[in-house]
Amino acid sequence: MQLMPRRSVIATLLACSIIGLTSCSQSQIYAADKSSGVYVAIPNGWHKISSTQLNSAEAKSTAKGAAERLASVIWQEAYTTSPAITPSSIFNLDSPDGAVVYVRVRDLGYDDLNAISYNSLRNLILPITTWLDNPTKANSKFVLHQDYERVEKIARGVRTIYTFGDPSGISETVDQTALVSDNRSRIYVLLVRAPTKYFKKHSKELQAIGDSFTVRGNK
Repeated sequence: MQLMPRRSVIATLLACSIIGLTSCSQSQIYAADKSSGVYVAIPNGWHKISSTQLNSAEAKSTAKGAAERLASVIWQEAYTTSPAITPSSIFNLDSPDGAVVYVRVRDLGYDDLNAISYNSLRNLILPITTWLDNPTKANSKFVLHQDYERVEKIARGVRTIYTFGDPSGISETVDQTALVSDNRSRIYVLLVRAPTKYFKKHSKELQAIGDSFTVRGNK
């Protein structure tokens, strides 16, 4: 067997370190917005829902302030284990068929900037702090699994993993990371959610997605 020259080996390794996000490893999909320096690793084979599809679905919302929030979105993208999951379902709390990953970067308005706190980051989609302070008001299936500070290069916030009952009563587990930039002008969000039974079965894979969430900031 002919050995590869040492210089060629080094060159190959360097090439993999530089472009390995795509060519040297096919085990993951790297969702990224280079302009805001946000990256997250998704298992290979998941189905992508693009920013365009999500923007179109969100534009149909009649919720107060929805149009303003959409106008300030820098980037959003979703990935699912099932191709049957629709863009509009990414924005509701119904337990999905399989797992859903949703990442979002949005600029904060003046009112948001003044109101942002670790508690408001925890309460991004559900009133977690209210449920913790007063268990009698909590969702009947609410369980807090983890809650800790998460610090990135230009942002910090909280990662909260919890279980709750969705509107139809199905137990759903969410791994939620919400960060605010150090200058408090931008929010970075990653949601990984699945029915609790699915989440438990695939917990290593799903929590690795949350671990991979990286915020480096504008280049």
